Amino acid sequence: MFQDVVMMLSRMGLKDKDGTVYLVCLHFKDGLFVHEIVKETKLKRSTIDVILDRLIDQGFMNKVKVGNRFKYIAQSPEAILFKQEEVLEDFRTILPMLSKLGAEKGETEIRFFEGKKGLKQIYDDILLKLKFAEGDGRQLIGFTSGIDVMKVFPNIQKNFIDKRIKIGVPYKSIVPTTSKNVKQYITDASELRAIKNIDSKKFPFKSTFEIYADSVMIYSPHKPFGGVVIRNEKIADSMRALFYLVWNLLPDDNQGR
Repeated sequence: MFQDVVMMLSRMGLKDKDGTVYLVCLHFKDGLFVHEIVKETKLKRSTIDVILDRLIDQGFMNKVKVGNRFKYIAQSPEAILFKQEEVLEDFRTILPMLSKLGAEKGETEIRFFEGKKGLKQIYDDILLKLKFAEGDGRQLIGFTSGIDVMKVFPNIQKNFIDKRIKIGVPYKSIVPTTSKNVKQYITDASELRAIKNIDSKKFPFKSTFEIYADSVMIYSPHKPFGGVVIRNEKIADSMRALFYLVWNLLPDDNQGR
């Protein structure tokens, strides 16, 4: 449990030892002197001094003078969350300007990725773009090889689908019949998902095409794993139109939930 919390804090920019010191101090609501922190953490005094300065700069710790010494008190998790939300809200206000600056790099951007780690990073990027996308671009649609994706990305439900649902992004996909009974590829209104199937023998999908926001991702879930993301609004719109051309020709043959 302790290590899980330290890992979570690392996602907020804290190093492992920083997270450990913060959690130790949080346990003592009246604060600790440096020598007490050294005793509790088993870290060197010189290391603790550096960490405490860093935690104070990042807003995770306060220090108060007691006599001729300083006591270090951990900021409450609620106070830290409040500050993080303020920073996030400030960032949201400048997001349109930053996005515009990013778009000035060029109308087309191509990114290549390899391996399972690369695929995970691309799915993180998809969530980020969809969260701030608008109109027709705020949906994830595509042609998928279905069960093959599950083999490459077995934690897709927890690491992607649940997050997609949380931000309210719908998903439509055309899936081969080999994946017809796979939970993640069955129409389910509660998971904002609509699926149509095609005959896997007539139309074997060996790759996945997904369209989102102003981008198109194409990747192979077969070794060697890899793919490409093309950021181009016109290409994304054209691929979106192609998807719906096929989608509208297919019957509604799924038994949705």
